[in-house]
Amino acid sequence: MTSDDRPGTVRDLMYVERPADTHLSQSSTPGGSNALLRDDDNHLVTQAVLYPAGDTLTRAEAEAMVKLTAAAAATAGLVAGIAVAKAAPHVKRGLATLKSKLNRSTPETAVEAPAATIEVEFPARTTMLKQPPREPTTP
Repeated sequence: MTSDDRPGTVRDLMYVERPADTHLSQSSTPGGSNALLRDDDNHLVTQAVLYPAGDTLTRAEAEAMVKLTAAAAATAGLVAGIAVAKAAPHVKRGLATLKSKLNRSTPETAVEAPAATIEVEFPARTTMLKQPPREPTTP
């Protein structure tokens, strides 16, 4: 029997205020915690202070919120689908144009032919290393 099935059981949503270096004690009920605060060595330090969480939702209100959220998500999905369907032809046309631009061959004049090597000898010409040193000139 779960705690929801027990007659006379009340559940409240609460905020817990506690020192930073403490944690709530484990309850004997699986998944539950006690208001006792313990340190890292599991020594009892103090008790937690509990504050009401404010207005809690009834089951009907929670279900209504879930339905509203689901309807909003479905509407957003429908709008996104319509937008994609309307934009698809334009995107397809743009990609086709880009593809055709990339696949165009370049003119043959732009293609460089391999360079030919031409060897020419100039026997009468001297290089800088073979020239005689110049005499210094004084002004």
